[in-house]
Amino acid sequence: MARCLQLAENGRGTSFPNPMVGSVIVRDQKIVSEGWHHSPGGRHAEAHAIYNCDPKKLDGATLYVNLEPCNHVGRTEACAPLIVTSGIKKVVIGSGDTHHKVNGSGIEHLKNHGIEVTTGVLEQECRKLNKRFFRFHEQKRPYIVLKWAETKNNFVAPLTKNELRPVWITNEYARQHTHFLRSREQAIMVGHKTWTQDTPRLSAYRWNENNPKIVILGGQQPQGTQPPMGPIWLSSQIYKEPQQVATKLHELEIQSVLIEGGPQTLQGFIDANLWDECYCYKSASLWQEGLKGPKINIPLTPIARFEDNVLWYGNNQ
Repeated sequence: MARCLQLAENGRGTSFPNPMVGSVIVRDQKIVSEGWHHSPGGRHAEAHAIYNCDPKKLDGATLYVNLEPCNHVGRTEACAPLIVTSGIKKVVIGSGDTHHKVNGSGIEHLKNHGIEVTTGVLEQECRKLNKRFFRFHEQKRPYIVLKWAETKNNFVAPLTKNELRPVWITNEYARQHTHFLRSREQAIMVGHKTWTQDTPRLSAYRWNENNPKIVILGGQQPQGTQPPMGPIWLSSQIYKEPQQVATKLHELEIQSVLIEGGPQTLQGFIDANLWDECYCYKSASLWQEGLKGPKINIPLTPIARFEDNVLWYGNNQ
């Protein structure tokens, strides 16, 4: 199962809105095939492992997978029936799939067709890997990550500026790490003031090509922009509360979001207790004035250093 989790990690940032899944097939105490889910519309991990294997080696084999096999046909074939017809005799599952289209039906199908099923192996680790997926389907909202940078004396932005570009607080190494964070989430959200005053790229180009969808909270969508190509605009006249925003993002099938907005946007989600993780990059700079950063309601822990910049982390789960 530990190997399944390693394989599943290959799909981080590319499998959305599907979960990260890895699968291993074992026969005579040897691994004979492996697979993982690459992207939506592609084969699931179990199918990859089965089709990558010599059919003769499947007879009587055991399949390991970190998430319950599906039993419904979508863009790909159902995994549970495929396992049944493959000759595999035992399936070991890390955690159940609480998506309403699965939710035990995969396990039931396997058992009803004579497959020996073991569940709950490294279950906590398996659920942690797909915490975004489980949050989305169980709480009906995206997994919410907050991120901001502030000076040593807690300022996040100047009171005024003359250019439509960000005023950098952190060094280039810390800024590269923010691209790592962006690459892990399906969407990134900022307030309309941040969008118009800073004109940020909001991409992950300093890390990889897993650029998140852009969501802008407040303001008005410019005429002529194409929603499929450009940012998603959420009017503050309609979406006045963080819970309304979270509900809309769920409707849009956005499984996770990194909020990089200004202090007002961030504080709104903090005050609503509607967040899961936060990252605060604190530099050694001292400003005389500026906008104060958000006030978080739990102690933060230093987890990394980028020269004189320190990354502080909080978990609200």
